[in-house]
Amino acid sequence: MFSASTYRPDTQPLGYFRGHAVFLTTALVALHVGAMLLGVFSPQGFAAALSFAPGQLGSWGQVWRWATYAFVHQPSIGFLLEMFFLYRFGMELEKVFGRRALGVLYGGLVLLPPLLVSAGYLASGGEGYFLAGTQFSHFCLFLGICLLYPGALMFNSLPWLTLKLAGSLLLAVYVLSDVASRQWMALGLLLANVVLTYGVLRRAGLSPRFAALEEAVRGVLPPPRAAGPSRGGAGGKRLAGGAAPRYYEPKLKPKADLAPERKAVEEVDLILEKIARSGMGSLTEAERAALQRASSRLKATDY
Repeated sequence: MFSASTYRPDTQPLGYFRGHAVFLTTALVALHVGAMLLGVFSPQGFAAALSFAPGQLGSWGQVWRWATYAFVHQPSIGFLLEMFFLYRFGMELEKVFGRRALGVLYGGLVLLPPLLVSAGYLASGGEGYFLAGTQFSHFCLFLGICLLYPGALMFNSLPWLTLKLAGSLLLAVYVLSDVASRQWMALGLLLANVVLTYGVLRRAGLSPRFAALEEAVRGVLPPPRAAGPSRGGAGGKRLAGGAAPRYYEPKLKPKADLAPERKAVEEVDLILEKIARSGMGSLTEAERAALQRASSRLKATDY
């Protein structure tokens, strides 16, 4: 749409294998598949040597268990589906946010559960919790896609089922299932991973998705102390009157003496704000045409 370059080194392949691009996501899939095959042909007890349980299996001293538990798999249809989800959703997040953000997210999703399980073990005085498998990591990658494209359709044949609704329904099912079975540790791990996913993606550039909730939380908290000007010299990004920030901050600044250019920039800003809020699929045909016309006008003015 615009002529600016979209090349980003962080979204490029790690390398090539027999002419095929290898991304961080494909490397993770290969690692999971390799661990599954190794478990199939290894002696009995291989899975136990990789699993994590505080106070058991030597987990405290055998530090590799804090990460290897996530690679304990059994060959099954469920495992194939997990690898498909990891590839499909992980690849999209890597292309949008870069492999550094994906690496931080995936590493956090792997390391956070044993950290919380260990804290729960110490707080409860010895009640352990066994970790083996990916737990909620790949589901949280799917939630990341739902946060990225909330207005996109889950299936084209179901125009009412947006990713925002699908992710909310699946998360609700997980939560209700844990509550019904009184699996409080599993529930805590799930919610912690969900919060971690949102936090990492927000830091990587995701637009805010819970502005109303954040505003409500700020309303019940005591007002922060007045702070001096920031190191940048400005008073921060808070809008006058306490208004909520925009999803999209304009990057193009119209020249003061060109009214047609100013109008084109304002039109582009409004449409881009809608894309950031609801996804590209939320645009109407008229809005798509208007965006194309505005883009043409900006190019014609030699912006």
